[in-house]
Amino acid sequence: MTRKEIAKDFFTKVVLPVFLAWLLFAMFKPVFTNDGVTDYFKVWLACGVPFGIWRLRVWLIPRGFDIGGTVGVWALNIIIGGLIGGVVVVWRLLVAAWYTILTVYRLVTYNSESNRIAREIVATYPISE
Repeated sequence: MTRKEIAKDFFTKVVLPVFLAWLLFAMFKPVFTNDGVTDYFKVWLACGVPFGIWRLRVWLIPRGFDIGGTVGVWALNIIIGGLIGGVVVVWRLLVAAWYTILTVYRLVTYNSESNRIAREIVATYPISE
């Protein structure tokens, strides 16, 4: 990998997910904090909705309900999406921690002898498509 690819990989796998999680946490902090006490279930839902609502493959469609039932079904869809997204946020943050370590390793070993030989071989014998 070149340094440009390492930086791009770091930006997409670490910087963007961590920034988005921080932005959601900062934006929704007044929603889930009451009297200085944080409700972590609300944090899970509020920060998880953008990550999980599009992963919700089976939507419950409100048919034959009045307005209260329809709103309730849509609220249930959003809650389920938030729960799924909470798992995705935790996974993305774990991947970000792993990629931070991996990026440091890649940058430290970038100019090593074995990496130099591998780059020369790839440059000499390019993979044709």
